[in-house]
Amino acid sequence: MDAEVQLNRNGVRRTGVMTAVASFALVVLTACGAGGTEEVHEDVTRVPIASDAAVQATRETANAPAATPGTESGTPVAGATAPAGGEPAATMTVDIVAHDIFFEPSEVTIPANTDVTVNLPNEGAAPHNFSIDALGIDVDIAAGATEHVVINAPAGEYEFYCNVPGHKEAGMVGTLTVSENATAPPAAEAAPAGSPAAQAAPAAASPATTGAAAAQSVEVVAYDIYFEPKEVTIPANTDVTVMLPNDGAAPHNFSIDELGIDIDIAPGETQETVINAPPGEYEFYCNVPGHKEAGMVGTLIVTEGAAAAAPAENGSESATTPAAAAPTGGTPATGSQDQAAGQGSSEAVEVDARDIFFEPDELSIPADTDVTVHIPNEGVTLHNFSIDELRVDIDIDPGATGEAVINAPAGEYEYYCNVPGHREAGMVGTLTVG
Repeated sequence: MDAEVQLNRNGVRRTGVMTAVASFALVVLTACGAGGTEEVHEDVTRVPIASDAAVQATRETANAPAATPGTESGTPVAGATAPAGGEPAATMTVDIVAHDIFFEPSEVTIPANTDVTVNLPNEGAAPHNFSIDALGIDVDIAAGATEHVVINAPAGEYEFYCNVPGHKEAGMVGTLTVSENATAPPAAEAAPAGSPAAQAAPAAASPATTGAAAAQSVEVVAYDIYFEPKEVTIPANTDVTVMLPNDGAAPHNFSIDELGIDIDIAPGETQETVINAPPGEYEFYCNVPGHKEAGMVGTLIVTEGAAAAAPAENGSESATTPAAAAPTGGTPATGSQDQAAGQGSSEAVEVDARDIFFEPDELSIPADTDVTVHIPNEGVTLHNFSIDELRVDIDIDPGATGEAVINAPAGEYEYYCNVPGHREAGMVGTLTVG
């Protein structure tokens, strides 16, 4: 009995303990359900995911600007502009063309402190050069070749020129203006838009021509670099149409300051003007830089007594020479007998050296006879007269006159100027001995 009671007591105790434990657990679970569950939810959902999202967002933000900077970001764009700015500067170009004997254009403007590529085509027949002493530039350009130089210079004016002997003196000079304000290659390159000016001139001249009696007319041809003829005579107080073809490769001009005449003539074009002037002598010249100095000058003689224009006068002069020869007809005969006898230097001819050609470029003399050849240098550069087969080699300074006595067998001989580039530029002629 006592044992059963003891057993029942033990069972009750176990049941009470378990009930108490269960109750305690229930209380704890209830407390956790009220507040603890929310904290656990935040820990699991918000903290880890928010943290990952922040990291991911940071990564995306860092990567996105890196992908976009070239297009939108201010600083990166500025950084990108610098290289891009360097390239445009390097691709900025101007052309300065070398002709015989001038540069086109002769005035060029470029921006300061910027790389500018200068293309230097040589369209002449002679070798040329492009030099700017102040910038240490010295570029040789073979005929038909194109050289290049990159110029980056501070603001200022710089002289460029051709250093081939005599070319600078003949007017192969120009001015490079480097300006803080220049943003693009010069409009001076549009200087070939001198042809508009040339087109304007004919427009002005045409009306005058239509209104004028065109009975009187003369022609003055522009070559490189001289006028032909360089002396013209016209009647005073009479409308005279002056035709002005440019048979050279360079742009030229016809100016008479006293008569207010200033006409640009593009290569291959013919301009015209009507002149009605009082008696006197007037200088006409080409106002392209360097051309007047190179000898592109002439004289217009306006006289009361002139009944015809220069062509007729030139014809009358040539007629006068034969006429003068007619009375002294015996002298030529005597001269020819002397020549046939092989006697001395009664024969004389003249070959003018100009820039850059000989006048005439065809010459005939008798065979086996002493003939004195006078060679005046009417150019502004050093020239030479050479005939290799006859061992003739004469240098002639500007303004001087060379002289050679030639006695040669029948045949054809080339004479030429041996100054570098001049022969290639066409300073060649043919001597026929027969």
